[in-house]
Amino acid sequence: MSRSRPRREGFALPLAIVVLVLLTMGLAAGFSMASSEISTTASQRAQARAYSYAQMGLEAFLTRRKEKSGATMFCPHCWSVNATHPAGGSGVNPTLDTLPAVRETTTVAFTNGTAIIRATPVYVNTVLGRGKYFITSTGFDNTSDAGGGGGRTVRASRTVGVFVTWSKSTINVVSAWTSLSGISKNGTGVISGTDRGNCGNGDVAGLSVPYDSVNHRADLSVAGHSFTPTGSPPYDTLSTFSAESSKVRMDWASIKNGSAVPADIVIPGGTFPSIAAFAADTNYWPVIHVTNAAPNPAFTYSLPNQGRGMLIVDGDLTISGNNQWYGVIMVGGVLTSNGNNVSEGTTLSGLNYMIGGAYPGPSTSTDNAVANGTKSYVYNSCSVARASSAMARYTMLPNTWMDNLAGY
Repeated sequence: MSRSRPRREGFALPLAIVVLVLLTMGLAAGFSMASSEISTTASQRAQARAYSYAQMGLEAFLTRRKEKSGATMFCPHCWSVNATHPAGGSGVNPTLDTLPAVRETTTVAFTNGTAIIRATPVYVNTVLGRGKYFITSTGFDNTSDAGGGGGRTVRASRTVGVFVTWSKSTINVVSAWTSLSGISKNGTGVISGTDRGNCGNGDVAGLSVPYDSVNHRADLSVAGHSFTPTGSPPYDTLSTFSAESSKVRMDWASIKNGSAVPADIVIPGGTFPSIAAFAADTNYWPVIHVTNAAPNPAFTYSLPNQGRGMLIVDGDLTISGNNQWYGVIMVGGVLTSNGNNVSEGTTLSGLNYMIGGAYPGPSTSTDNAVANGTKSYVYNSCSVARASSAMARYTMLPNTWMDNLAGY
C-alpha cells in the first residue's frame, strides 16, 4: 500500500494576503511617521515664531510703553490704570513718568501673530519712588496650529519674562553749571548749588570746570573778581577733564543721536513752544532737541523764549534778554548767556568733548562758556526731576530673563 500526501490547494493565496497586509501596515506606519514628523516640525516652527513674537512684544513694551500721539496709545491700559491708581495718592496721573503702582497689560499685534504683555508689581515703595516688577510676554502664532492632547489643536504660544526696576533718572547733577570746556564769567549774578527744591540729596557745587594739570590752573575766568558762586563747594575745580567727564556719567553720544532720550520736539522740523503753550499746561515739561551741530549752517541756536523741560542742543546755544529756563540744559558746544536770564535746575555745556577731540585746556578761551551781565544759574532738584522724568522707564535687571514660562 502506498501513503498518499496531504493536499495543499490554495496555499499561495493566503500567503499573498499576509504579505499584502504586512506591506499595507508598513506603508501605513511610514505615512503615519511622516505625518507625525511633519506635524512635529510644523509645531516646532510655530513655537519658534511664537517665541519671536513674545520677545519682540517684550522689547516693544520696554521701549514704547509711554508712546502716545493724540488718542493713539501704545499701551491704553497703562494710561487708564495709572490715571485711576497713581502711585502715592489719588487723582489723575497726566503722564507715565511716575512710579507704576498697579499691574499694566497691553497687546502688541504683528502681521501673523500677537503678544500679550503684563507688568506685575513685585515691590513698590511710593515714598522713595522705587519699584521692582516682573514682566511677562506671551507670544501667539496665528498662521498654524500646534497639536494638543486628545487630538485637539491649539495656537502655538511661548512665554518669556524678565525682572525690571523703575529707573527715575540717568542724570548725575555735579553742579548748578558744569562746563567741560571751561567758563568765562563777566559781570555779576548768582550761580548757586544750594538746592532750591526738596527732591534731591542735598546741595551741589555752584560751578564745576576741569583742572588743567599742564598749566596748573582751572579753566575758569572771572573778570574783575566781582562774582562769587555758592554751593557745596562753591567751586569744583580740582578734577582733570577725564575725572570731570566721569563724574557727569552721561552717554552724550546716545543723547545726541536721539536714541537715549526720545525728543518731543526736534528742531529744525518742529516748532519751539510759545510762552502761552507753557502757561496753558503747568505739567508740560517737554524734551526739546536742537540738532544744530556742524555742518549745519545754523550752528548757533538762540533760545526763542522762556520755558521749561529738557533742552538738548547739539551745537552752540545763546540765551539773551530775560529768557528763563526751568529744568535741564545740555549743550554740546559753547553756551553764551547774555542779559538777565535765569536757569533754575542744572546746566551742562561743552559736552561734545566727551565724544571727540582732545580737551584744549584754559589756553584756548574760544571754547569757554560765556556768562555776561547779571544772570542767575541755580540748582533746583525738583526742576531737574520734572525735566528728566521723560527718562523714567523700566530697566531690566541683569541675569533675570526667563524663557518658556507657564502661561495663564
